[in-house]
Amino acid sequence: MTTGSQTSSVDKPMPLDRSALKPGLWSTAIKIRFGHCDPAGIVYTPRFFDIFNVAIEEWYNARLGISYYDLIGPRRTGLGYVNAHADFFQPACMGDTLEIAVDLERVGTSSFALQLHAFNGEAEALRGRFTVVTTDLTTHRSKPIPDDLRVALLDYAKS
Repeated sequence: MTTGSQTSSVDKPMPLDRSALKPGLWSTAIKIRFGHCDPAGIVYTPRFFDIFNVAIEEWYNARLGISYYDLIGPRRTGLGYVNAHADFFQPACMGDTLEIAVDLERVGTSSFALQLHAFNGEAEALRGRFTVVTTDLTTHRSKPIPDDLRVALLDYAKS
């Protein structure tokens, strides 16, 4: 389930070529809007986490076939990030369209790890890593990944 990251001899993350991604990864296009940017017209760094979250929400709905909103709302299953990290390779600017691919790195008992690759054209502009923990939104304690979500995650890992 792991995509190898290209690194230099000092373990500095290096951008991937699109061809280095595993085949079959789901992706979505997100246009960089005026509201994403700082006065220089470059995406304001914290907004990238919002952009990544939009891609993840869409991945649940479009690829896993599980309503992100149903999980959080009626099912009261939290999908919080216990860890979030990004590596920035090049700026993204107002008007750019990023193609964001979602890779599933690991599935545990109550958590799973995602790696997102955001491409601006053929170049990887940034990479995000997120560890998602499933929680009971009443008690705010971790709980096992719901069975239907686990099946969908494992199915995605095989594709």
